[in-house]
Amino acid sequence: MKPAVTVVPKIRPRIRRESFLALRATAPVAPRLVAPVWHVWIEGGEPVGPVSADQIARGMRAGKVPSDASVRHESETFWTDLLDIPDVIAALKSVSEESEPPPSESRIAPSLLVREFMVWFGDGDPVGPVSADQIARGIRAGKVPTDANVQRIGDLFAFDVLDEPDVIAALKFATT
Repeated sequence: MKPAVTVVPKIRPRIRRESFLALRATAPVAPRLVAPVWHVWIEGGEPVGPVSADQIARGMRAGKVPSDASVRHESETFWTDLLDIPDVIAALKSVSEESEPPPSESRIAPSLLVREFMVWFGDGDPVGPVSADQIARGIRAGKVPTDANVQRIGDLFAFDVLDEPDVIAALKFATT
C-alpha cells in the first residue's frame, strides 16, 4: 500500500533543464526594483498599478505583459516604452523563467535577422553566429539567460545581452 501524498503548492516553478542557472543562488533584488512606483498600460486596456519593475519583468516572462506596453512612473505625467526604462531592464536580467511567445518575423527589421553575434553563457564555448532576433527569441523561451554575454563578430569586446541595442530592439517586436 502506497502512503498518501500531500500536495504542497509551489511558489516558483523549478527549472527542469540541466543548466548552470539551476545551480546558482538567486541574487537579491535591488530595493528600487521592488518598489511599487510604476503604472503599466496596454493599448485597449486600463492602466494597472502601482507595480514594481520586478513585477513587470515577471509579468513579461509569464506572457501577461507584452514588451510593447507603456509605463509611467507615479511621479511623472507621460508614458514611455517599457523597454526604455533601465529599472525594467535590470529586473529582466534578474528573472530567469520565460513564456512569452516569439515575435512575428514579418514585423522584424531585416538588420535584426543578420547572424552577426556570438553568445556566451557559463564557462562553455560560444554559440553562434546568431541574429539579434534569435537571441531575443531565446531569452523569451528561457534558453538564453539574461546574464549571457554577446559579441558582434569582428568586435573586440563582449557585452551583457540586455545591454546590446539590437537585442533590445528585437525584444520590442514581441506582442501578445
